[in-house]
Amino acid sequence: MIRTIIKNRYLLGQLTRKDIELKYKDSVLGMLWSVIVPILMIVIYTFVFSVVFRPQWISDTGGKFEFSLIMYCGLVAFNMLSDVMARSSGLIAANANYVKKVIFPLELLPVVITLTALFNSFISLIVLVIAKFILTHTVSVTLPLVVVVYIPLVIFTVGVSLMLSAMSVYLKDIASVISVVITVLMYVSPVFFSLESVPESYRIICEINPMTYMIENFRNVVLYGTMPNWLYLVISFVIAIVMAWLGGTIFRRAKEGFADVL
Repeated sequence: MIRTIIKNRYLLGQLTRKDIELKYKDSVLGMLWSVIVPILMIVIYTFVFSVVFRPQWISDTGGKFEFSLIMYCGLVAFNMLSDVMARSSGLIAANANYVKKVIFPLELLPVVITLTALFNSFISLIVLVIAKFILTHTVSVTLPLVVVVYIPLVIFTVGVSLMLSAMSVYLKDIASVISVVITVLMYVSPVFFSLESVPESYRIICEINPMTYMIENFRNVVLYGTMPNWLYLVISFVIAIVMAWLGGTIFRRAKEGFADVL
């Protein structure tokens, strides 16, 4: 898989750029939407959770804008995975013309949509950092370490996409299943709550969720200005590598029959 990516890195770059351009091709504002949407979301969350509702985060320092920033930070990380999961269900069918091309490396397709999601996630992250500076007049000194947190998230997402895109060729109902899984996954991930706030008896539900460790570390380096939890980081890398291996194995075995099904 790694050799395929390195060997076809130029093609991968071209396909990713094309994928990003196609996403905004028919819209009036084009790629500006990738900036406008995160800004609107932060404005809405800030209003709702600082004026209408006033929930308290376990680490809340009293700032009325903190909850909206903390929650949106969790969404920046989670949305990268959920966007790719949603697109994976019809990925191979949407690119059926590549399936019959013997020399085309189909493994690149899940990587392409992951890189597109990473691009959008980076835009959202930049908006989040600017919003944090405007609202709190601070920028986390550990912000550069977000790159380290992104690495297992990207690897994990590619693995999930490889698995789901391959399965969806044979299981047509998987799109409906994925939408349910995304919803459940969001509510058992620490997006709207902190891991510490979950009662001990139920915390195991969050602890078996791979996104828990990535989201927690994402907040550590982006918002709290603390070093990543190294145990969480190791767990993230282990889970990501296992998922990438599993997804890659399933994809390689399944792709031989793609042409017969599509």
